[in-house]
Amino acid sequence: MREPADESFSPTLFRKTGLLLTCLCSAYLLLYLVLELFGGEYPAGFGTNDGRIAIIVACGLLFALSALHRSLTWLQPLILLIMTPFAIARYGASSMFGLGAFIAAEILLYRLCFFGRHKLLMFLATISYFYICEIFIGRLSGTGILPVCNTILFMTSFLIFLLIVYGGKWVVYLKVPKPPLSLSTKKLTKKEAEYLKALLGGRSLKEVAIDDGVTESTVRNTMARVYRKFDVRDKSALMAKCENYSIME
Repeated sequence: MREPADESFSPTLFRKTGLLLTCLCSAYLLLYLVLELFGGEYPAGFGTNDGRIAIIVACGLLFALSALHRSLTWLQPLILLIMTPFAIARYGASSMFGLGAFIAAEILLYRLCFFGRHKLLMFLATISYFYICEIFIGRLSGTGILPVCNTILFMTSFLIFLLIVYGGKWVVYLKVPKPPLSLSTKKLTKKEAEYLKALLGGRSLKEVAIDDGVTESTVRNTMARVYRKFDVRDKSALMAKCENYSIME
């Protein structure tokens, strides 16, 4: 998947959410091991078959990989969306497990800039997926129509509530086109251009160093050459200068 370029994307955020989801999977497995070793009573709905445990292990590993590698952050919402119908089937259409997994996936998709283009179409596609899961799995499992409708009604009412609260804050801003600035005219190296775009995207020097697997001093030395080529003294001056241009390759 193409790396998001929107300012809402934050590698640090996805590192934290990936580790949190990994911890949740680990806690599930730890509880399972404790109950197996000491013969405790399993909580209601707690899956114990080998297939379910293998799935939890796989999910935990994928969440961990998504936290460590920025290119795999899309795995987090994908896994949560896949888990949604299984949670609904396991715990019922009116359970918060399926709804919680779906809402978490929607938030992560937003932070991945999934709704950057064709916002309404993408939003309707994801919410229709949840509604179909609720109706189809709910009816297939023998759940009454009332619990299914209650969940759908709650979800729809919540969305309308958000529209009412934040609808008046949606403002259209008219922007004067910025003059283009081609990085090739500055004779930047590939690494210099990469670091510059990362900083313009909102990442700090430390985050750039972590993402690229180098020391922070290496990033600072590289950026020092960029400062000279842009005829500025430091990062703040560089950011201010680039703010007035539309950066191009």
